[in-house]
Amino acid sequence: MRRTTVRLLAAGILLVTGAAGAPAAAASEVIAPTTAVRAPALPPKAPAGALDATGYWTAEKLRNAIPADLPTGTPSKQGTSTSSGVASKPVAPRGTKLANDAVPSTAGKLFFTDNGLNYVCSASTINNNYKNLIITAGHCVHSGAGGAWHSNIVFAPAYYNGQSGYGLWNWSQARAFDSWINSSDFTHDQAFVTLQQRNGANLIDAVGGNGLVWGNSQSQPGTRIWGWPAEPPYNGEVPYYCDGDTYAWGADAALTCSMNGGASGGPWLKDRIDANLGYVFAVTSRRTTSGTPTLLSTPNTPDVKTMFDQMTT
Repeated sequence: MRRTTVRLLAAGILLVTGAAGAPAAAASEVIAPTTAVRAPALPPKAPAGALDATGYWTAEKLRNAIPADLPTGTPSKQGTSTSSGVASKPVAPRGTKLANDAVPSTAGKLFFTDNGLNYVCSASTINNNYKNLIITAGHCVHSGAGGAWHSNIVFAPAYYNGQSGYGLWNWSQARAFDSWINSSDFTHDQAFVTLQQRNGANLIDAVGGNGLVWGNSQSQPGTRIWGWPAEPPYNGEVPYYCDGDTYAWGADAALTCSMNGGASGGPWLKDRIDANLGYVFAVTSRRTTSGTPTLLSTPNTPDVKTMFDQMTT
């Protein structure tokens, strides 16, 4: 039986190409190529009173950011993965015990600029060796076929009513699949972003990191999806989550949930340790627009694990 709840919680770019350096895949797996871009160098000193190290983001820009469209979906026809595994395990913030946070520190809003306009998605942290990684939707870092890379990317963990309890974290590198960049292939609507240190600290040490898994089936009991929906009746200022058992919708995972634009890129968590930590097996990619509101995502494939391994800076 599927059960679902939606709850409001109180409280200048350098192109980097290819899949070089990725571990060998099984003979039956074909590695999907990826491309990355690097952020421009940060200024030596942030402007006085700036919210981020570049000085671009202001409270007004954050407040007025447009919710990135959560595209409508049709069932994906991609076959199921022939391998599965755990890429990383969850970790709590350094010096902090696991706790049920009213607003998750390991998820937040992802702000960016596209074609001169400011937008917002959702994203979540992923534990890695460099303690600097987040995962989101591919369409939250690149516009897809005919589009371009986004700029001015910052992550605001635990965003709540105009504030992030951990400040804004500037991007270092973003990577997406070539099939998304060139063809808007929603089976590869995933992306990773590395973040620069803030006040000498690494992101994962400060807020904690979720684990990452790949090759899971579409049907996952006890899934939680986090997001910051920002289209009516939501306003993007507080996080929401949907709980329930996902089910197969073509090759996608699906969960009844009314979140909308702004929720793109939010984590789909399985095997949760607590309200703040779990294993990300998918990210919000699309939604239905008729019938019962439903979120859709292609579960992480071995390609996502390969892209994870490429995020070394």
